[in-house]
Amino acid sequence: MKITRTKITLSIVVMLAVVILTPAMGLTNAERDGRSGVVLDFGYWNTEWVTMDFGDGMNGYQALEKACELKGFTVTYTDDAHTQVYSINDQSNLQGKKWGMYTLHGGDWIPCDDPSGISLGKNEIITWARASDSEDIVPGTDQSGFSYYSYADNGYSLRTGEKLRVVSLAPSVTETICAIGGLDYIVGTDLYSNYPEGVTQAKNDGKIKNVGGYSDPNYEWIVKLGPDVVFCEGGTGEHVAMADKLRKSGIDCVVTYDVTDVEKLYDNIWMVASAMGLSRNANSVISAFRGTMDTVAGVIGYQASVRTFVALSADPSPWTSGSNTFASDIISKVSGTNVFDSQSSSWFMVSKEQIHSKQPQVIIIVHGGEITTQEQYDQVMGWIDPVWQETPAYRNGNVYLFTGKAADLLSRPGPRLCEAAELLGKALHPDAFLQRDPLDSIPKYLGNDYDIYLKYQREIA
Repeated sequence: MKITRTKITLSIVVMLAVVILTPAMGLTNAERDGRSGVVLDFGYWNTEWVTMDFGDGMNGYQALEKACELKGFTVTYTDDAHTQVYSINDQSNLQGKKWGMYTLHGGDWIPCDDPSGISLGKNEIITWARASDSEDIVPGTDQSGFSYYSYADNGYSLRTGEKLRVVSLAPSVTETICAIGGLDYIVGTDLYSNYPEGVTQAKNDGKIKNVGGYSDPNYEWIVKLGPDVVFCEGGTGEHVAMADKLRKSGIDCVVTYDVTDVEKLYDNIWMVASAMGLSRNANSVISAFRGTMDTVAGVIGYQASVRTFVALSADPSPWTSGSNTFASDIISKVSGTNVFDSQSSSWFMVSKEQIHSKQPQVIIIVHGGEITTQEQYDQVMGWIDPVWQETPAYRNGNVYLFTGKAADLLSRPGPRLCEAAELLGKALHPDAFLQRDPLDSIPKYLGNDYDIYLKYQREIA
């Protein structure tokens, strides 16, 4: 039984371990012809992309007014000279966040002090953003420093004019592509991509091909599919190296940001959608996600933070999350404290003695094989090391198993993290949800039918 249990957890551990053990590799930032345009960033991941021809030397203010004209937006100024923007589309300056122009240099947004004195040309991208500084603005390039606006328009390749053919190298990225309406463009994925159901069905029908494992994508298989864009996960060294190799072969790639928190996920959703020319869909997905997070936080209210331990198996010394990980960020957003935040800034292996010393109040175990009965749950509890048993979480019966498809929620930094947040909230603060609805509770084990316990998920508009 112990051997079987170890095999079950292997696929989960390898996805996260590769991120830790493989350092990111640098890429050569080669220039390529692309579109000119203006990013209108209203803040809080409400963003609009406007493709534009800047003509012969349009300045920053002229570009803003033209972009707003194309979108049907109004621009107001605080001065008669029209040099201080007050609002765009009725979205006015906020305390500490004012409208300003930024230009893209070396992958970074640089503030432009005098938009009237700049002369814009071909293949330039600027942003007018309501922000406190450049850190507030949605990134202008992917993690490897390449612009992602010049690959497609409304699902059609700008290079060929044909319907996009895309490949995804990670389950989280596949889910992101599908969330923004991109399922029909996928021709290849990694072996583990299995959500939504349409991906699995397309694989069974031969419409989507496997291009290797999560940590070992196959270059030849990818190239054979003739993709227009390959999406890679930035937290995985093999993906970064593959993007470099594919770009040298003339295949465009997008390297998503390593999701260390929900804000990075929002950036990735925008980036993936924009690379496919579907940026209008990103705002709806992000808005629905944020709506769920706000609602769940509202149900929880002001509660004492719960000391929480996340384990990637029930082994005595499992992998766990430190600070600067999406799991830790989600825990914090549902009034929890990751007990190992101070131990490491990434995923790492922890000893049973360290677990005991932290005295977690709730333990969340990500378990690969699906648990469907109380008997099976009790069997897993029987595996728990005696040292683990000397914690408040075990003594008070607050050990939860995320199994089967539910396990994917806490091992994939994708759009379903809002589902993970609701379930974690119900594990950490069950009384808050029961006060709102006496029937709104979760069992100690969640499996393939985890979605029947979701109540506060916002639908994508």
